[in-house]
Amino acid sequence: MNTNIFIAKTLWKKRPGKKGLSNGSSVIAGVSVAISILVMILAVAISDGFKREIKNKATGFSGEILLHSPGVDVTTDQYPVNATPSFMDSLISMGNVSTVTPYAYRTGIIKKEDAIQGVLLKGVDNSFDWSFFETSLSEGQLPETSDTLKVPQLMMSKRLSGMLGFSVGDRVLVYFIDEAVKVRQFVLSGIYDAQLEDLDQSLLVTGLSFVQDVNGWDGNEVSGLEVKLSNHNFLDRSASDIESLIENAPVDESYFVTKVDELFPHLFDWLRLLDFNVLVIMLLMIFVAGFNMISGLLILLFEKTSMIGVLKSLGMRDSAIHKIFLSRAMVLVFWGMIAGNGIAIVLARVQSLYKLIPLDPANYFVDHVPIYMNWGKLLVLNIASVVLIAMLLMIPSLFISKVSPDKTLRVK
Repeated sequence: MNTNIFIAKTLWKKRPGKKGLSNGSSVIAGVSVAISILVMILAVAISDGFKREIKNKATGFSGEILLHSPGVDVTTDQYPVNATPSFMDSLISMGNVSTVTPYAYRTGIIKKEDAIQGVLLKGVDNSFDWSFFETSLSEGQLPETSDTLKVPQLMMSKRLSGMLGFSVGDRVLVYFIDEAVKVRQFVLSGIYDAQLEDLDQSLLVTGLSFVQDVNGWDGNEVSGLEVKLSNHNFLDRSASDIESLIENAPVDESYFVTKVDELFPHLFDWLRLLDFNVLVIMLLMIFVAGFNMISGLLILLFEKTSMIGVLKSLGMRDSAIHKIFLSRAMVLVFWGMIAGNGIAIVLARVQSLYKLIPLDPANYFVDHVPIYMNWGKLLVLNIASVVLIAMLLMIPSLFISKVSPDKTLRVK
């Protein structure tokens, strides 16, 4: 067999002065692989970037899991729950739970000159995780939540402050409609820009005690509890564990568990649609690359028909001959993949650093194309691509089995 392989390598060399089509077809096939890998990597990186950014924003507003009164909305100001339930210690000690913080909501109205805007006031205490609002802070500073302040502080969105003409340090009057109208004065301490229009056009953030006061609640009554997780990938399992914890609590307490994807279904439905689009792109790119590789290999087989006849006459099996051609094709595949990976990583890095491609936040929830490189997923993508293209390259082996040595050896 080693002799046959030596003969095959010798016959592969072109005769001087003779030009074949294989060089051009090989270049096209290699470029096709590179472009396909490039598109797939960028598609996955952009999809993961969108998912990461939007999930971070959604959970920054509300946490991954909310515990609230059954049968009502998470923003209720009518049906409070206990801020320190009997299962609190067990909840905090759960493996995937990062923080548990109480919150209270109250709807109100802001009026400035002729402008009137309905708002949703969210109260939080000192245990609240401000990391999301720190990264989204546009002007000013985070509000102090201490109940000792003479004039409470609040944050509002850049969109809302622009609509109403407020600046950092301004006094803000908020009207609360009950049997009698309540008016509270706040100081605007900071302005955030989260770029989620459905939320940041109305959400104000202030201290928990001020919202409890407006609602007429005592210090242990809240709208609910926000649970932030260490790993978002285990959201469903964590929600199920929390439900079991509530059911088995020593004291009968009524809490309803709501996940963040149930709270913002339109955002997560959009992400699921994005995943489907990426899957379609990946399948198309794999078949485009595979088709071009098959075309290139078939052209190569047609050019080397005489060589196939010689190898068959020497007793080499069809499978062995196919391995020779397949190895030549896989060299092109690997070079194409190296080029595609390299270009994709460079482009992704440039976009991540400089944000060269902008987007409209009103439609895409971010102001630029987000990039997130998951290296584990990148490795799986490359391995899967090699395997699928190699499987597609088995198709030309049918041509080798039909080559007859007695006919091909007559070809000059």
